[in-house]
Amino acid sequence: MNRKRNLWIFIGVVITAAALVSGFILMQPSAQDILVQTLETAKTIKDGHAIVAIDLDTIEKDTSATIEIWAVKAEDSSDQHQLGVFRLEVLDANQEKAQGAVIVSDGETLWAYSPSENKVFVGTPEEAQDFIANNESMMAEYGKVHEDYESHEGDYDHPENTEEAVAKLQEYFNISKSGSEELASETAHQLILEPIAEQMPEEYIAVGGVVNLWVGQDSNMPLAGSYTGGSMGEISVRILEYEVNTGIDPALFTFEIPAGAEIVTFADLEPQSLTLEEAVANDEFTLLTPTDIPGGATLVDIQDVRGAIVQRYAFPEGGSFTIAQGLIGGDFDELRTPSPDNEVVEVRGTTGSIRISEDGTQVLLTWAEGELVYLIAGDLNADTAVLVAESLQ
Repeated sequence: MNRKRNLWIFIGVVITAAALVSGFILMQPSAQDILVQTLETAKTIKDGHAIVAIDLDTIEKDTSATIEIWAVKAEDSSDQHQLGVFRLEVLDANQEKAQGAVIVSDGETLWAYSPSENKVFVGTPEEAQDFIANNESMMAEYGKVHEDYESHEGDYDHPENTEEAVAKLQEYFNISKSGSEELASETAHQLILEPIAEQMPEEYIAVGGVVNLWVGQDSNMPLAGSYTGGSMGEISVRILEYEVNTGIDPALFTFEIPAGAEIVTFADLEPQSLTLEEAVANDEFTLLTPTDIPGGATLVDIQDVRGAIVQRYAFPEGGSFTIAQGLIGGDFDELRTPSPDNEVVEVRGTTGSIRISEDGTQVLLTWAEGELVYLIAGDLNADTAVLVAESLQ
């Protein structure tokens, strides 16, 4: 009798435990639920303060920085191009020019201060956004961002709520959960967003990569994100500390220009288109042009980019490459900074540095001759880039 009774007690315990485990699993939010909750939480944020670590490793450069940010959401939050007011300070960075930099916007004027250059760049937030859009990176200035890419933004209706936004995201990514991690003093869900090949633009498929997102289980706040596995590089962003809706002193969103600092407007930074005759006639240096032009490429644009002369060539079947030259110490001179991913190469009787994408179809080649630094970048393999360099005259 006791054996039967013990057996039924054991079965009852197992059934109860199974029921509790099943109930726990059913109560766990799905990856889609987590994203919806995150977007809903974002709507409630009026102001915030955070310290963020950023690591960027691309074919152009390796960058790491820790920044502190204060921000107040724009009154018209439906306007995606409205920056609102914010303050950003670089606490630490591996790039000398970025160390100690400060960017401040009061909603009407934006100041960007570079202590290393003792310059303050000034303009409206709209002018700053236009400048950023036209100069997404150093490589954008040199033609690496293809101008023949057509945006598909108008091909679909914008989602009206968070559920629709996540559903739209699922058309392009398989979204799943992958464990948890302690971040910013709380436990965070890890989500993996894997692109659906047949849904993604060809430009993305060629680059590849997976997005990871970590969301606080209690706060529903995105605490970290990363893009890995892409041929053009990787990026990681982690929130070290944060607070939201605690109120921010308005005095943080004003900026006093340091005495003696040079003031530069964003309009002064815009690239200026040149004719070949104008580029050759510049009084800073003698412009070199290639005699060996690969793949039927043609010269489609010449620009003065803050003192550097940039020649852009386009291939008949798509793709492009650029040749840039300017005085050492100019804005793209920092691209010659040594990197573990760079290879030493002999070019034009001197030693240069070349960085090659994983698939070998894109390069960044730099070298110096006297007071000038040269750069060749774009849709070329390493051998072709060196041939183009050798043909400059």
